[in-house]
Amino acid sequence: MNPSPDFPGSPEPAEPLDAAPVPAADQADSPAGFADDPAPLVVPPSQHPLRPEMISPEALKVLRRLDESGYKAYLCGGGVRDLLLGIAPKDFDVATDARPEEIKHVFRNCRIIGRRFRLAHVIFRDVIIETATFRALLDPSPTDASAAESVAIPSRRRSDIPDPTYATRGGVVVRDNVYGTPSDDARRRDFTVNGLFYDIADGSIIDYVGGLRDLSARVLRVIGDPAARFHEDPVRMVRAVRIASQLGFAIEPAALDAIRAQGSELAMSSRERLYEEMLKIRNCGHARDVFDQARALGLFRVVHPAVDAWLDSPSGTPYLPWIRKAYAQFDIWKRNRLLPHPALQYALMLGPCFEDEAARITARDGLSDYDAMIAAVPSVMRAPGDLTQIPKNVILEVQRIMTLQVQMRKSTATSRYAENLRNRYGFDLAAIYLKFAAALDPARKPLLDRWLSGGPVPAHDYNTRRHHPLRRSRPRRPPRR
Repeated sequence: MNPSPDFPGSPEPAEPLDAAPVPAADQADSPAGFADDPAPLVVPPSQHPLRPEMISPEALKVLRRLDESGYKAYLCGGGVRDLLLGIAPKDFDVATDARPEEIKHVFRNCRIIGRRFRLAHVIFRDVIIETATFRALLDPSPTDASAAESVAIPSRRRSDIPDPTYATRGGVVVRDNVYGTPSDDARRRDFTVNGLFYDIADGSIIDYVGGLRDLSARVLRVIGDPAARFHEDPVRMVRAVRIASQLGFAIEPAALDAIRAQGSELAMSSRERLYEEMLKIRNCGHARDVFDQARALGLFRVVHPAVDAWLDSPSGTPYLPWIRKAYAQFDIWKRNRLLPHPALQYALMLGPCFEDEAARITARDGLSDYDAMIAAVPSVMRAPGDLTQIPKNVILEVQRIMTLQVQMRKSTATSRYAENLRNRYGFDLAAIYLKFAAALDPARKPLLDRWLSGGPVPAHDYNTRRHHPLRRSRPRRPPRR
């Protein structure tokens, strides 16, 4: 059967949907830019392609057991969006009116996590189904907003303070555990295409925010006022660029303007969250597109100011194609279901920057090439102003890759010393880096040929699959038709 024009990749034609936007007059006077109590667009199973068989067995078990226990249970977020687009979702999330403690009572294989957002993780053998309670859409008055700013937050030094349900810092939400209705929950999500619900009880799709309209138009639209929503959670700006590149959607003009104006607010975000978001970008399959758009919008300059300044300098500008090629290589690995080690990704991206910094340190301090490289790697990866919290073990692995390049240049590749290098932990990562560099820099080709002539690179036995340089990722379960 021909795919539906309303839902790309759907197995059956769907009837046209009349998903009209909320009138602008109503948006202006309502919280987050929406009418006070909007009637949702409910699409029955006969008019959309999503079927229970397309959902993972684990998520389906969670949905059905919550439904049988008397709770509302909706598939939500990117899972609904991707299934309607004919894409295999990376994961499935569930929204329900059951509180986290009630979810834990229903599932023995459940644990409650989080402080900012309390969530229930229902754990199966190798799958975790994130299950969240519907949250309220708060529109505090100036007095309430001031009170939220002054709420005490427990810490290591103040562990006796009770954890609040709602609190902000500089307008950024740091606690949000006030529960609400499905309508509230949909309107407090980031983008309209992520605000769709699939009701397991009757198989209908529920749309409070115009997500189906934007899905058909291939537009990524922020729910509510983009400036206000990005101020609440600045990481949404990075997510907008990543999701739009992954889906091939256009970001709405108002959101683009807000990103250009508010990019500096990323400094208020958690550095750990930004590091995780950078990992998602490099492994999303469209990393080069995200990099290009992030640079054009100024986000890359905010997150990695030192690297961006180096790229704009005379010594760094020639290496912009190198970095774009590194991101393109990540996309190739993703298409082949290969997951590179994060250290290898950083080495491929920033190798010329490390080498330039090492040369500067050698000229300034008189250090050997090896010692200068050891100092250069953390100097670049933890440069002042960088907003990502890169784990120490990743930095150590990058140091190993880059110092092995120095040692390989000084070896004949046939000596006893060369044999020791070949058997050293991490040499396979260094060899992948050298192959990549030689393809872009002809001056490195003789070095690569010298080392390849000594035989194949040995495959080291990494202790865990997580540390393998290019491990094959598990194929996603395709949607069942």
